[in-house]
Amino acid sequence: MSEPINSFLGRRFDQISFVVPDLEAAMEFWKKTNGVEVWNVAYDLAREQVEKEYWGEPGDFQFSCAYGFAGETLIELARHDGGRSIYKDWTDKNGYGLHHIGFRQMDEAEYRKAEQHYLELGIRKAMAGYFHGPFGDCRWAYFDTREAIGCYTELYYLTGELNERILRLKNGENISITS
Repeated sequence: MSEPINSFLGRRFDQISFVVPDLEAAMEFWKKTNGVEVWNVAYDLAREQVEKEYWGEPGDFQFSCAYGFAGETLIELARHDGGRSIYKDWTDKNGYGLHHIGFRQMDEAEYRKAEQHYLELGIRKAMAGYFHGPFGDCRWAYFDTREAIGCYTELYYLTGELNERILRLKNGENISITS
């Protein structure tokens, strides 16, 4: 690959995610202990997602997430709601806690470059999906980096007004990013 990796990966770190049993309790913890006051909750987030994959097979996972910002970093709280998922796999083996870090790509072309880079390195795609929402779309994939860093790594990108809504959430506005 001729393009430097940090042009589409290294400078794009923006997320840390935790698998939790109770979104409301986890949000309350983050509010009280870390001052993350504003959250957006997306229940049944995977319900209408398409192109769902689980270890290279069609996925049937269901999950809900809460999103808030601690400074420049997006905090994602994920709750497994059903089906086969790496969230469920994780909690069965490790319990609740840190699950993945995320790198947000600028657009689909940059996402495809980053995805190809991971695949060329032999890093397996564990779970993926595509969300088409009222404010924009999100393509995401988790790659199995557990052996190297102890958790998964997510690559994702957003389109449309969703980018602006994430920025508004980051700036402390109580705004929906999914509905």
